Amino acid sequence: MSGLLDAVAAHGFATYLHDKHALAATDDPVADLRRGWDLHVSFGLTRPAFYILMYGEPRPGATSHAAAEAMAILRRTITRIAESGLLRVPVDRAATMLHSACMGVTFTLIGTEPRSRDPHLSEQTREAVIAAVTTTPQPSTPQPLRASVLTLRAALTTDQAPELSSLTPAERTLLAEWLDRLVH
Repeated sequence: MSGLLDAVAAHGFATYLHDKHALAATDDPVADLRRGWDLHVSFGLTRPAFYILMYGEPRPGATSHAAAEAMAILRRTITRIAESGLLRVPVDRAATMLHSACMGVTFTLIGTEPRSRDPHLSEQTREAVIAAVTTTPQPSTPQPLRASVLTLRAALTTDQAPELSSLTPAERTLLAEWLDRLVH
């Protein structure tokens, strides 16, 4: 029975990932994050049985390939936000915060009678979490040190900064450790 439920959940994830991949990235990674959130909640509300199978019984250490891919998509979007200098917290923390809040909203809405649902819950929660993990661009003000550190850390992780290519693997590891220590 467990295998059958896993297969049904895998089918649900395949549908979800198809929809996720259909969202093309734009020049605004924060807007892309909003669209991803909205897609996630919409998927849960239109396919609640799949959603509950996919996310309803978390098991430590047991993450499906599809769930890992969905999280990787979220991390890539957040990494783009970090690279633009707008991330307030480390990428992994931002991803966990956003994923947790979005799942919580989705489960709350699924568990509420449609006529009793707060039509603004998802949007207001989304904006509160985005505000907690991002900063507002300040063109005339120098970037705060924390945002600069997070931007450099994201560039180091994704190999997006050619200036870092001259570092040895040991130097990159040491720099990553120092940057992580600065933001924690």
